[in-house]
Amino acid sequence: MIYWWMPARARKIFLLAASYFFYMSWRPAYGILIFALTLVNYLLGLAINAAAADMQDRALERAIQNKSVLKAISAKSILIAGLVFNLGALCYFKYTNFLLESFFQVLGKYVAFTHQPLPQNWEEPVLNIILPLGISFFTFEFIHYIVDVYRGSKPVKNFIDFALFASFFPSQIAGPIKRFQDFMHQMVQSPAFNGEQFRQGTFLILQGLYKKVVLGDNLSPLVGQAFGAYTSLSLVDSWIAVVGFSFQLYFDFSGYTDIGRGSAYLLGYKVPENFKLPFLAASLTDFWRRWHISLSSWLRDYLFIPMGGSRGSDRSNKRNLILTMVLGGLWHGAAWHFVIWGAVHGFGLVLFKDWHQLIVRSKVLSRMQQLKIWHVCGVIFTNLFVYLAFTVFRASSLEQALAIISRFFGIGAYGFSGAATEELLHSPLMVAIPLYAGYCLSRALLNRLSQKGQAEVLKPIFQYWDRTLPARLVTYAAVLAAIIGFAPSQFSPFIYFQF
Repeated sequence: MIYWWMPARARKIFLLAASYFFYMSWRPAYGILIFALTLVNYLLGLAINAAAADMQDRALERAIQNKSVLKAISAKSILIAGLVFNLGALCYFKYTNFLLESFFQVLGKYVAFTHQPLPQNWEEPVLNIILPLGISFFTFEFIHYIVDVYRGSKPVKNFIDFALFASFFPSQIAGPIKRFQDFMHQMVQSPAFNGEQFRQGTFLILQGLYKKVVLGDNLSPLVGQAFGAYTSLSLVDSWIAVVGFSFQLYFDFSGYTDIGRGSAYLLGYKVPENFKLPFLAASLTDFWRRWHISLSSWLRDYLFIPMGGSRGSDRSNKRNLILTMVLGGLWHGAAWHFVIWGAVHGFGLVLFKDWHQLIVRSKVLSRMQQLKIWHVCGVIFTNLFVYLAFTVFRASSLEQALAIISRFFGIGAYGFSGAATEELLHSPLMVAIPLYAGYCLSRALLNRLSQKGQAEVLKPIFQYWDRTLPARLVTYAAVLAAIIGFAPSQFSPFIYFQF
């Protein structure tokens, strides 16, 4: 409550200081990095805006005559310099070792093939570069900012406001990727305390903790055990590896997002929703409208569309789609299995596009598409595709991924069940998952009744919960008790912190 007693200006400074303290508590030196990136991009935004305004109002020759270097440089040139700067920083910290390792692997194979002698005491160079937390996320936010200023959005004039946008701790480490226009609008309005928003934020934090601690962290050792024993996996253990990791990733990442969104709500801010029941998607296109929404929309707006999007030929459209997903895979991590994962999704989206066009042209398939069983089959097939692709995402090698996938289909499986199956049967997940499933089903039923105008009977119950502090406290205490009671003995780091 001390935060809300502060004047609006003081609250911004307090949040900025808290955000830097939060980030620097991991590695203080990288606080300097995020500040430097923030300062450079703040100046880039002002420079792009000034150059664009000058080009609109005056001829370039007059700017040169006035000996104004800033005005003589085009907005596009400044934008390109900004993109090179931001992507250069990202590449240095995230991809230097990956590029060096890949280069020397190719060099080693070439030397072995040509039987060339290696220099004495030759060894592969390795740079001890530690990946700054969240650099992929705030780099994308900076790129979005300078591109949108170039496209005509007004730049942020107040450095404190811009620094808070860049470092806002609820979304700092693993997103969601914010759009500065939405965030700055909230700061201009000066957030005021809202009881309903505060309650929503509290429950989002508890929901996120349940997803992360109870579901994600309990799945983590089971999935790790299954992946570790990939050479001798049973059928059920391979299903735990494939399906379990997909849900571990979802609970881990969506749990973090819920905690971040809830924390932002408590502070009077809103950050974008990042997940909308992705495992209910009936197509791969629909999946990417529901999964990591802030990233998929960023890739669409700042990569796919600038490359040409769907405006060109069918061939160029497919090329742009595959390339976008490959780069999206590389964004996740500096390893070839991330690139392969992105490529798999790219080709999957292309195949779905062709399949959709075939349905449109076929009267029989168009009629079948209206059936409920068609939708159910679409959900099953989409989930299967996503599960198998995430196996490549998780695996340490292509060999490991292929071995697990083959056993998933019963090829070479070592029996029906195994060690991971036994662990699952004695895990808190046997109770925690049904509880969460019941909660999700009740919410879905309530939403369905609300859409049909049939939720009036339940309204007094929710009004009582909303207006009565003891009822809310009992609910919070019950959820917190479940989190503590089902929590594993060992905490697992957030998966997306490494990206």
